[in-house]
Amino acid sequence: MDPLFRTSDPEKIRSSEDQRINPSEDQEITSFTSVAPYYDELMKQVPYRMWVGYYLLLLAHQNANPKRILDVCCGTGTMCELLTEEDKEMSGVDLSSEMIREAKKKAGRKRQKIRYEVGDAAYFDMGEQYDAAFSFFDSLNNILDADHLQKAFHQIAKHVVPGGSFIFDVNTSYAFENDLFDQENLKKGNAIRYQWRGDWDPETRIITVTMNFWKSGNEFTETHRQRAYTDEELRGMLANAGFIDVRAFHSYSLNPPRHKSDRVHYCAIRG
Repeated sequence: MDPLFRTSDPEKIRSSEDQRINPSEDQEITSFTSVAPYYDELMKQVPYRMWVGYYLLLLAHQNANPKRILDVCCGTGTMCELLTEEDKEMSGVDLSSEMIREAKKKAGRKRQKIRYEVGDAAYFDMGEQYDAAFSFFDSLNNILDADHLQKAFHQIAKHVVPGGSFIFDVNTSYAFENDLFDQENLKKGNAIRYQWRGDWDPETRIITVTMNFWKSGNEFTETHRQRAYTDEELRGMLANAGFIDVRAFHSYSLNPPRHKSDRVHYCAIRG
């Protein structure tokens, strides 16, 4: 879910490059299909360069300086493009063929050599390993089944060299409980307008967000769902996948998470 276009304030960004990971085998994928061609337009106010800077800061905190990096759930590839400008060799994988199609178009226009593939985070196979991997914009929250997320961690680990970095962020239950997914931008002058409403289920720890969009007189709807995982759950899955030295940060800082952290970044090393 990409509630991030609501604001560019890092303390309030609620984003995700979204539902590109197959959350469970029986869940129909209804997100980032119709909206894919307009995704970058919707994301214009997202401070991508700030995210790149924060990623490089977290890598430095790990004493890591990777050359070849894999973006898991890369969306339309903006992070890959910006990191290519930082002299990184980038590859990206995403469940949405529509998003990958847009990413390839953008890379072609910019004459950037970036490898993009369509794949489920739990089952993709790039046929090579990388110095580091990351998954940003709360993409992993879109995996609703814990076993599926565990498989994704295992698959990512297979693609990272021993001693390599893996960094990702997640939305916390605080974000869902406090209606941070209820957003709208209905100004008539906007090229694309939207209205989102979230329905949080504390028992399943899943939020369902109905997203209505209006573009050039046409209306379309996408449904996104995310699950809030606990710190204990995530650390256990990372350990099972062979990751070590796991650290968590209140997002956009090097401070530990706090009760009101609505997003947390995790950093780990492939054992």
